Amino acid sequence: MDRIPILKMGDVLLVTIQVDMHDRLAMTLQDDLTAMIVAHHARGVLIDISSLEMVDSFIGRMLTSIAGMSRLLDAPVELVWELWTQ
Repeated sequence: MDRIPILKMGDVLLVTIQVDMHDRLAMTLQDDLTAMIVAHHARGVLIDISSLEMVDSFIGRMLTSIAGMSRLLDAPVELVWELWTQ
């Protein structure tokens, strides 16, 4: 099964999504990230979604759920994406 890498930088976790996100991968990310927050006593999470071409409604709900769980674990989430304009 594919997994999205979660890097620990000090007391912050960094998640860069470099693949197309499908439903099962989003649920796995939620479980993995929650476990890492608890295991490493993370104080924050940075999620970079700039490689995603599209965020559908399910992925949007999963990101919202991840942010809510992280906030409850005292590790607020910052979501980062880059808008390309020409």
